[in-house]
Amino acid sequence: MHPEFEQNPGLIYLNHAAVSPWPRRTAIAVREFAEENHAFGATFYPRWLETEARLRERLAWLVNAPSPTDIALLKNTSEALSVVAYGLDWKPGDGVVTFAQEFPSNRIIWESLARLGVETTLVDLHGAGADPDPEARLMAACGPKTRLLACSSVQYADGMRVDLERLGAFCRDRGLLFCVDAIQSLGALEFDAQRCQADFVVVESTYGNRRHSD
Repeated sequence: MHPEFEQNPGLIYLNHAAVSPWPRRTAIAVREFAEENHAFGATFYPRWLETEARLRERLAWLVNAPSPTDIALLKNTSEALSVVAYGLDWKPGDGVVTFAQEFPSNRIIWESLARLGVETTLVDLHGAGADPDPEARLMAACGPKTRLLACSSVQYADGMRVDLERLGAFCRDRGLLFCVDAIQSLGALEFDAQRCQADFVVVESTYGNRRHSD
């Protein structure tokens, strides 16, 4: 049994980027913060900001963001996707392209933009007779009014990895925004936001099962 994860006998969790027990260091940090806040209120607020700055630096390193100032700390991946989706200036007729089999939080949020006149095109990942090149199908679905392409680095249902660099280069050439949900891979696989030219990377990092949103 790993000292960071001392669950009760018979309780087994698999790291599949969903809900999981906190590691020991997280439990200690939360307890210490709660006790400090209880005893001193916001007395040490400047120190909290220093901790936040260090976290931004570490997350920027983890995803190879251009700068720690590019990191936004949010509650979870779903909230981050909502910030992206409703932070853009959409026009009626604009389009989004993504896989039909995306994790619901990376599909429903785009579909919800229909009330703003935004059309979401869902590309079948494993449809009968489908081209075995899923990246090509995503790119082919992008039309003249497409503004954003969204996909996961690794598909949650079957573990399929997409070629992010290929999609990023396509989006850059076409002037499209590229949004990547990296929750299923960050910490297990190398991720480089600059190399794949992602405009937005949303994730709850699972590196060492420590969870952050950026």
